[in-house]
Amino acid sequence: MKRNVAGLVIVFVGAAMVQLATSGTYLRYVKPGMRWMLFAAGLILIALAVTDVLVRTRAAHDHALPRAAWLLLVPVFALLVVDPPALGADAARRQSPVAAKPVAPQGNAYWDGSAGPKPIAVRDYAVWAVWEKETMKGKSFQLTGFVTPAKNGVWYVTRIGLTCCVADGTAFMVEARGQAAPAKNQWVTVTGEWAEPTRRVDGDVAALTITTVKPVTAPANPYE
Repeated sequence: MKRNVAGLVIVFVGAAMVQLATSGTYLRYVKPGMRWMLFAAGLILIALAVTDVLVRTRAAHDHALPRAAWLLLVPVFALLVVDPPALGADAARRQSPVAAKPVAPQGNAYWDGSAGPKPIAVRDYAVWAVWEKETMKGKSFQLTGFVTPAKNGVWYVTRIGLTCCVADGTAFMVEARGQAAPAKNQWVTVTGEWAEPTRRVDGDVAALTITTVKPVTAPANPYE
């Protein structure tokens, strides 16, 4: 590949990174704390590539781009104009709904004694409803996530947790009992009471006996 072609491709890559960071679309790829690193990396790529292209263009007598070279820009350009979806039910169904055992016990630190259903992250409920059962029994909770349907009418309230980026996304799933499943990938806020986990060969799955299901708009940051 000619250096001026490579430089142009890098300019578009940098522009795509800047666009993702400024538009908020980056939240579908990485954690919120990485926004400014993504933005800075995009600016650096643009600056370096433009400098390289200008220097080499001035030094060259024939710097026309071959037609085929423009095809290299198509996937990068797509990042600028296409709004990619976040990971959803299809990605979650490729994973087990069994949450790994936590490193340390949580106790009842999440419970502040307030009346009514306690809002809690899906990933927290998926873990503590299994491994801290005695502190969860008899309590009501509120979860927000997307619908992941399974077999025989079973469905889960799901969130994807990120350590760094979507490449390491882990699905946290809570079995919803007592209500029919909404549409696949529909975001919902559910309230209900702790239920005995479902036993599986590979482990236990957190469950919630649902009393209300409310369709909601997907949050700006779909990951936990």
